Amino acid sequence: MKCPLTLIAGILWLTGDFVAQAQFRAPGGLPPGFHHALFDVLGAGPAFSGHALIHLSDGTNKAPETLSCDIAVLSGTMRLEVDTFETGTNVPPSEAANLKEMHTISILRPDLNRMYLVYPMFHSYVEVPYSKSTGTNSTPPPNIGKSFITNVMVGIQGCVESDWEVTENNGEQYGLLVWSATNLNNFPIRIQLGSPPVTVDFETVHMETPDGSLFVPPPTYIRYEGIQEIIQREAAKPQTAVSP
Repeated sequence: MKCPLTLIAGILWLTGDFVAQAQFRAPGGLPPGFHHALFDVLGAGPAFSGHALIHLSDGTNKAPETLSCDIAVLSGTMRLEVDTFETGTNVPPSEAANLKEMHTISILRPDLNRMYLVYPMFHSYVEVPYSKSTGTNSTPPPNIGKSFITNVMVGIQGCVESDWEVTENNGEQYGLLVWSATNLNNFPIRIQLGSPPVTVDFETVHMETPDGSLFVPPPTYIRYEGIQEIIQREAAKPQTAVSP
């Protein structure tokens, strides 16, 4: 099965160029992007893997777009795999089924100043700097200030809600709201950033150490210089009809 080229381009933008083109403007500063903000909350914590929903609001009364994803952290690195669009997305129904085959993987490696954008459907990946600095020197962690707000329930979990003020090593600043589950060793089961808000809700969390091979691109995948190169490669292939 092949996806239409317009769908390929649209999804590559949403999941791959998200960092560069869709930064969230939070009060007090411009954060480096969703992947980086999520890593700022999770990257310094213990190793884990889990399943979460990402709710993307546009600031109106419409139901937010919802992405289903798998997240794993190991020794200061993170893997975010977006595997499906859930009910509520504004993607046309005729294309929604194809998106289930269009999952993408982002691997954040600040220890190498690298971020890998992996596209399993195309057996390829793109390598970009994690921060604005050049080279492969590790990226220093941000400074984070935390302020207690209240104790609250999130579902059946008792949580501490707190306000985080994050200052990146390049001086960029932004704010986050974090709900930490007290019976899960203060694991952040809900994270909210930006305006309109983007909310990450964990559905399951496993504190076992994930396999280290998850945090590097598959060795058989082709490395490309940019997303546009992947699109051009796909455009050069014969396009067949999408299976119903």
